[in-house]
Amino acid sequence: MALTHLQQLEAESIKIMREVAAEFENPVMLYSIGKDSSVLLHLARKAFYPAKIPFPLLHVDTNWKFKEMIEFRDRLAKEYGFDLIVHKNPEGLAIDINPFVHGSAKHTDIMKTQGLKQALDKYGFDAAFGGARRDEEKSRAKERVY
Repeated sequence: MALTHLQQLEAESIKIMREVAAEFENPVMLYSIGKDSSVLLHLARKAFYPAKIPFPLLHVDTNWKFKEMIEFRDRLAKEYGFDLIVHKNPEGLAIDINPFVHGSAKHTDIMKTQGLKQALDKYGFDAAFGGARRDEEKSRAKERVY
């Protein structure tokens, strides 16, 4: 029986996760608590079940998530036993940056983009999984997959 389109995408994702886990020294999965990264987490759990996910999850925390989302993130980490790294850009925290006073573009750059770069450097990750969807934006369709 032929795989459906969704099953093909799932199989491709699982294959990539397993290959990256086998071939890279220090991979990480980006986890924003959003819908796309939650699907990515589900796929990672499926790819390595019944074993634990063999790489940590990284949440670049902007300080602007609902407390219920943070509680959900922490509960999942505890329940499923995955390693969770939470990084907040200390420079952004020091100036109390927020999207209302500083604008969303500056807040995003400092707390997300620069925060992600800091975390990748700090922990020496050599591969990163992200939950960006190719079908949501044309520029994402051109991004390198593996």
